[in-house]
Amino acid sequence: MTEPWYTRNRLKSTLTEGRPAFGTMVIETRQTVAVHWLANSGFDFILIDAEHGPFSVETVADLSRAARLLDITPIVRIPDLTYAAITRPLDAGAQGIMAPRITSREQVEEIVRAMKYPPAGKRGSVMGRGHTNFHTGPIDTALQTLNEESVLIAQIETREAIDSIDSILGVHGVDIGLVGPTDLSVALGIPGRFDDPVLVGAIEKAIEACIRHSVVPAIHVNELERAAFWARKGMQMISISSEAGLMMKAGREITSSLEGLYRH
Repeated sequence: MTEPWYTRNRLKSTLTEGRPAFGTMVIETRQTVAVHWLANSGFDFILIDAEHGPFSVETVADLSRAARLLDITPIVRIPDLTYAAITRPLDAGAQGIMAPRITSREQVEEIVRAMKYPPAGKRGSVMGRGHTNFHTGPIDTALQTLNEESVLIAQIETREAIDSIDSILGVHGVDIGLVGPTDLSVALGIPGRFDDPVLVGAIEKAIEACIRHSVVPAIHVNELERAAFWARKGMQMISISSEAGLMMKAGREITSSLEGLYRH
């Protein structure tokens, strides 16, 4: 029987079993109904964007708790790499952290220490909050399980991250290396040129490093065709568009099709 304080991490289970995982970003919608829509769409995870999105920790908590109940893994892209920015979403119910603007191994080591409970890290322990479904349990077992279930995504989006890719992905505790092509293209001096050989080569370098270090290679893109391209290149986890982008794309397709009926 599953312990009441335990919610499996669907994303981690999917990837551990060798299956690809698909998700999207939540960038603006604060109502938990959006999580229902995305869960009904079949996504494995959502990336709650607290770096660029207008989300308070209370909203992060609401979205994360809804996701846990719907068996879609909530990951929070944090605004900065401080202890509080890392631990508060996790205590609230997020099942993973996506760390942006990574440039060095030392940054990643400190993130891992903040995310993990002793002896693996220094995270302060608490029970009866969102991350334990407001239940208590055997502290030693609970902390060990939460350590094992939490996911760390290191974003590969800076020139320094590409230059130090093996050092960064070699940190114990990194589960996923996710490429952000837009910021990486800017960092490489080719903003928005997603087919440029320099960018493509850098992303391929990241995939190869992920494989060497048994880290899941991942990417965030906005177009299905680009997702398919990188899936064929070896990306095992793909985040595509956002709840807002998906809605607007569907709306544009409908209005365009209807307008076409009146041109004949």
